[in-house]
Amino acid sequence: MQVEKQSAILTRGDSQLFAGVCSGLADYYGLRKNGVRAAFFIMSMLFILPIILYLVLWLILPKYPSSVASRRQLIRTMKNRQSRGC
Repeated sequence: MQVEKQSAILTRGDSQLFAGVCSGLADYYGLRKNGVRAAFFIMSMLFILPIILYLVLWLILPKYPSSVASRRQLIRTMKNRQSRGC
């Protein structure tokens, strides 16, 4: 019996402290939100790159899934089901 993995779309998270980037990454990769936030905070104290990366992701990631991303996800799901013979 196979468990169907639901494909997720990377977006900014709903439970945001600043812009929701850490929350969105945690949701997408199945990690704890506070753990991602703590790792980001510690890394940003040591290096400047996490801050730049955070700002870039804040500008790039959509707040909500776009219709194009949702359509791609639906097509992938249908292809996966057809290939398994469901």
